[in-house]
Amino acid sequence: MGVVTVVGLGSMGKAALYYLLKHTNHEVWGYDKSSEVVNNALSLGANAVRADVMDDSVTKKIASNSDVVLTAVPQSIADSLVIKLHDYGVNVVDLIFLWKFSDEVAGRVKNGPLVIPACGWAPGLTNLLAVAASSELDIVEEVGIHVGGNPVNPRPPLYYDLLFSVESTIEEYVRPATIMFNGELKNVDPLSFIYPFKTWLIEGDFSEFYTDGLSTLIVTMPKWFRTIKTMYERTIRWSRHLEVMRVLKDLGLLNNTDVLVKSLGNVLKPGVEDFSLTIVEAKGMINGEPAKIAFEGIDYAREGFTSMARLTGFTAAIVADLVAKKAIVGSGLVPIEEAYVRNRDVLRQVLNGLKAENVKFMLTKTVTAP
Repeated sequence: MGVVTVVGLGSMGKAALYYLLKHTNHEVWGYDKSSEVVNNALSLGANAVRADVMDDSVTKKIASNSDVVLTAVPQSIADSLVIKLHDYGVNVVDLIFLWKFSDEVAGRVKNGPLVIPACGWAPGLTNLLAVAASSELDIVEEVGIHVGGNPVNPRPPLYYDLLFSVESTIEEYVRPATIMFNGELKNVDPLSFIYPFKTWLIEGDFSEFYTDGLSTLIVTMPKWFRTIKTMYERTIRWSRHLEVMRVLKDLGLLNNTDVLVKSLGNVLKPGVEDFSLTIVEAKGMINGEPAKIAFEGIDYAREGFTSMARLTGFTAAIVADLVAKKAIVGSGLVPIEEAYVRNRDVLRQVLNGLKAENVKFMLTKTVTAP
């Protein structure tokens, strides 16, 4: 048993806290500056403290009293907090650190305590599934990640509900997405290409667009799979929603982020009943024949948690548990896909942990004979 501290007790952090309390024997602590969310954490049975985690004295105390810190703070402070905790000597699992990969930021944590970056649902779980699927192939040519959290009942005018922060939601539509095409990395405008999307998992009129979720995969995948030529993440939305967002883009209304945050913040309502789609595919060759490996799953809101919070918070909590139990070890920056390469049992443990909360994935292998 160790001490696992969750910093940031919003929807994702609360889900992580819930999982750790329910499924592990660790001593679990939570920190946030909001009295409301701290009280919610106390009601779950956690040791929860109201404090500003960006205060150096608080950060140092958290680091010295913890075996692992799971950080679920806003994107605006995630990088600086993770680096501070790392410098104070504690292992860290974070939801969005290095979501946009940076050599400079990665270099700040290349040695010392373990840091597992961008370890939520997407990126995070999707990274793990991408490398696991690719490892089933003899030759890897393409990896495609198709993910999306959406309201069960989409309502006008935006046909979307707020499932995480307004700022991060808008980022999906305005930040250039890094993808690999013909073996080279390139940046594309997210809404430049909108593709129809269908899946056997659910009926509905869906579309998808490029988003910037490859994170550390842009450096890890080419290192292990030198034949890879194509790699991307696309986010799935109800088609009506992307039609509206495309109009906003064409009118130039996506250019002023500050105004957009205020405007959409007044329109978007917090999501309650949502579902999340995850389809991760690797294509290439097995025994000289074309082949495809796919992980597919759908999850719905349950027990007061949105599906997005479940997938994000539970995945991070499972990984934090594995670090605390020393099932994942290492020094410095260790993306979750690298933890898998070092120990393939990580996949089984993560998927079994998710299954304990009724989150299930199906693995299919298709080999096409001539």
